[in-house]
Formats: sequence, C-alpha cells, structure tokens
Amino acid sequence: MSDQPQYPRYPGEDPEPSGERPTEPAPGPTQGWGQAPPPPAYGQAPPPPPSYGQAPPAYGQTPEHGFGPPPQQQGYGYPQQGYGYPPRPQNSTKAVLGLVFGIVSIMFCYLGVLIGPAAIVLSVMARKEIDAAPHGAIEGRGMAIAGLATGIIGTVIWAAVIVLVVAVSVS
Repeated sequence: MSDQPQYPRYPGEDPEPSGERPTEPAPGPTQGWGQAPPPPAYGQAPPPPPSYGQAPPAYGQTPEHGFGPPPQQQGYGYPQQGYGYPPRPQNSTKAVLGLVFGIVSIMFCYLGVLIGPAAIVLSVMARKEIDAAPHGAIEGRGMAIAGLATGIIGTVIWAAVIVLVVAVSVS
C-alpha cells in the first residue's frame, strides 16, 4: 500500500496507471452507462420503457405522489404553470385619495376644515376595504393610516385657526 490517497475508481478505469494502452472491451450485447440501447430490428416494436410503478400524470395535473406546486399556490396571485411573476396587487384608490386630501388639509389655508373630514372618511373606508379583501389582494394600508393621521391633524389645526380668528375678531 502506498502513502498516496486512494480515489474512487470508475468502471473501465485501470487500477494503476502503468502507461500501457487499455484493452478494448469485448464486442457484444453489453451496455455501459451513458450508451444508447441498440435500435430494434426492422419491423419490430421497440421495447417499452422501464416502468417505475405508475404512469406520469396528464399535462397540468398534480402527480399523485404529492410533488408539484402546493394547492394554495394554484389559486389567486400565483403564475400559471410557472411562467412569469404574479401580478402586483393594486393600491386602494380611497387610501391614495385619503392621503392626498390629508396633506392638502394641512397645507392650504381654511380648506383643512372642509378637506380634513373627507380625508378621515376616505381613509377609514380604505382600511375597511383593505381588511375585507383577501390577504395581499389590495395594498395601501400604510397610506390609509397616514391619510387618517394627516386628515385629523389638518382638521384640528385649521379648526383651531378658525376659532382663534373668530375669537379675535369678536373681541
């Protein structure tokens, strides 16, 4: 035995490289790995492929052995037959409008009292709509919360300004 590491040997490989030319395998019906079987004689049917228990499922069917996409991935939001990406969920229009109205209610003079409550109502409706939809079908919950907050802030600020203006003008 030598001190060199022993490596696995593969079929047809010389046990010790001696520099001699390897002998050719004997001709015959033997087949090695990776070699195609001989074609059938003319007029004869080819041999059936080896069976491993059951026939493959029809195209688009989940195999009986359980492999393939899970049942929850065959419904909403997943690509059909593995092509492409799922469609991106839509933002709630009410959430976007609630956020815009809330920002406008803070920025513009005396409109906050009118637009702020609209932002509050739209944002509450958007949150209910998002919560009622299937998970991930509609996005925009963060915008709805921000619209609610800015609507409340805009309404309170401009209501306080109007109250101060009226109080100063009366006295």
